[in-house]
Amino acid sequence: MNELILYTQPNCGLCNDAKIQLEIAHEDVALKVEEVNIQLNDALNELYCIRVPVLVDRKNKQVIQEGQIDFVTIIDYFSK
Repeated sequence: MNELILYTQPNCGLCNDAKIQLEIAHEDVALKVEEVNIQLNDALNELYCIRVPVLVDRKNKQVIQEGQIDFVTIIDYFSK
């Protein structure tokens, strides 16, 4: 199972779009996604404030995408 962290914040249209893209990607790739609200942690808020949504591979902490998340990139990432 591929484990991801999705950094989000409330009232974020791009974050909502990212969740939909993850659902689509999950049809082709096994995914487990932990959603983290950056506004609950000052350090995360400072790091990701203007970059959300940010999708990170939990295993190697690599940022897969930020801002615009799309299912094609997610599938390609895990197909390598």
